[in-house]
Amino acid sequence: MELICPKCGAGMRTYERNGIHIDQCTSCRGVFLDRGELEHLVDAEQAFYKPAPAAPASAPAQPQVQYYYGHKKKKSLLTELFDF
Repeated sequence: MELICPKCGAGMRTYERNGIHIDQCTSCRGVFLDRGELEHLVDAEQAFYKPAPAAPASAPAQPQVQYYYGHKKKKSLLTELFDF
């Protein structure tokens, strides 16, 4: 059974990313989720950005110096998820 886009009436394709079925229109590229899938995506995004555990208190604090050498910025989970 082919799904029809509710916006433009074109056919849709279904992708599976991280256990979530994503329906995307082949024409307007609209993305449609089933019930509960948005909440699942939000939970996955929060887990992706969960802060790292704190350093042990006994270690002296060292200044953190970060250098940028033109490398690509890390993509978010949602960006990777919808990168078709």
